[in-house]
Amino acid sequence: MRSRRLCRPTGNLRRVTGPRGVGDGNDAARFFENFPRFVETSETGPWLDRLNARYLALIHANRELIAGARVLDLASHDGRFSFAALQNGAARVVGIEHEPHLVSKANENMAQHGVAPDRYEFVLGDMFDRIPEIEPCDVVLCFGILYHINDHMRLLSTIAEVEPRTLIIDSNVSHIERAAIELRAPVAGSPPPVGAQLEGWPSKAGLDAMLSSFGWTFEYFDWPGSGLVDSEKMEDYRVGRRMSVVVTCNERTDPDVRRRAVEQVFERRQERRTEWFVIVETAEQFGMTPQALAVWVRQAEQGRAPG
Repeated sequence: MRSRRLCRPTGNLRRVTGPRGVGDGNDAARFFENFPRFVETSETGPWLDRLNARYLALIHANRELIAGARVLDLASHDGRFSFAALQNGAARVVGIEHEPHLVSKANENMAQHGVAPDRYEFVLGDMFDRIPEIEPCDVVLCFGILYHINDHMRLLSTIAEVEPRTLIIDSNVSHIERAAIELRAPVAGSPPPVGAQLEGWPSKAGLDAMLSSFGWTFEYFDWPGSGLVDSEKMEDYRVGRRMSVVVTCNERTDPDVRRRAVEQVFERRQERRTEWFVIVETAEQFGMTPQALAVWVRQAEQGRAPG
């Protein structure tokens, strides 16, 4: 079988062409001014200009993707962006948060703003454990969490297994030019002191490599050209220390082709070779990325048929 061309990064930058009102007529550029409770309950970046700029770039600019979608919000904090997604037409939002008091705040915020209880749920726990348990989703929000972990491919693989159509990432990034993960301490930075807690900041090239390994395509938001970074609170976006990217995950492969590729991996397990080599060879034969095939193999092992 001839291999089809694999998806590559588009390299495009998305620009905000100008704020327009959300459904109820509120000025999108002042979204969180209309819901100031989130400024009070936020424990990270509780500045209105920053919250509003992030809202415009991450939610409002992607409102067509969010409208009618089932949304999964990772590290959902006080529910601010879960609420914003609902205000932009999301059908339902599930947030995962590991801090009990933030889960309580998120629920209180939703109740305070009169959101119907059947439109949201906040789940307490580790996202690696909780993601496989959640209901199907269309859009995954991964804001401000990717650089706090070290096992980026594990997180992306776990997300891939729930098969969303869109993943929106907002993360600190390393200025290392090559594809790399820079280990840093949360306060001391890089190099981290011996024994320090570690964070992993991906370089842009590293993030590109990880996303494209799944056959995903993606588009970065053009923060410098957006007109949203003049505030001193937006320096990280202005200088490229933080980036945002919209990822199209749901590259459709014929279900029969996926099934046959997975079956071939299982059949060839009897060969005394590393399974990854078998996956790589099989993926090349069927015209798919090895990482995507590895995800489908794990789904089959867990008794979940790839969708």
